Amino acid sequence: MSAAPPLNPIGTIAGSPADNSGTSWLAGNWWQHLQPGSWRGHGFVMDVAENRMGRRTAVHEYPYRDSVWVEDLGRLPRRFAVQAYLTGDDVYQQRDAMIAACEQPGAGTLVHPTLGALQVICIDFATVDRRERGRWVEITLQFILSGDLTFPTSSIATGDNVTAAAGALNTASAADLSRSLSAVSFVPNVSTAFVPSFATAAINAVNDPARSLNAVAGLVGLYGRYSSGPMATLQPATTTVQTALAAAVTTRQTVLDAAHALGNLGLL
Repeated sequence: MSAAPPLNPIGTIAGSPADNSGTSWLAGNWWQHLQPGSWRGHGFVMDVAENRMGRRTAVHEYPYRDSVWVEDLGRLPRRFAVQAYLTGDDVYQQRDAMIAACEQPGAGTLVHPTLGALQVICIDFATVDRRERGRWVEITLQFILSGDLTFPTSSIATGDNVTAAAGALNTASAADLSRSLSAVSFVPNVSTAFVPSFATAAINAVNDPARSLNAVAGLVGLYGRYSSGPMATLQPATTTVQTALAAAVTTRQTVLDAAHALGNLGLL
């Protein structure tokens, strides 16, 4: 009885046609770059492999629009499905060793015949024993690419801190100006033409109804159908509609107090 033809690392008989071109496996050297498959050091012969990759997305559909907004949520976890077999007089010992390897916790090394060594986690494993195939056990393995275990970390939001400090300085300066003007009883050599016009412009600015809308127009966030993408702002990330409107009211009152102090000085 003649010996069985040799097998290459993925289990196809060497010398058999690889496709309809008539070229045999041994006519080229591509298959020589394949690596013997193994999981946690236990070998297998790959029959079929399926790899799944891509991006996570969320498709947003809107009424009365012919297009959609596809939001990118990051890379999909890479998944690998392997259909392989074990063979030999000790096939059941090989099967039991593979079962033990798959039941170990944590990540392990998968040597994929075409992708090389990968750190993965086995998420499913199955075996099939066929009566008509002695010394042969079919196995199916499902893997997912392992990642580093990370925990949330805190960091200083420098931009937000600077913005908050600048806002506090602006409020404090306005209040200090109001107090200083209230304490002054006489200011010599002040242009009586400039002060009234400046005060009137300031009062009109803080009394403008549009200030309420402008105070909340730059809040951070995604507004879906109402805006194309994120909106940036110089306001702190913790700013809400309520706090923004409260700050606008405080600023208005400060300006009005300063104008009242100028009026007490006889400059208006």
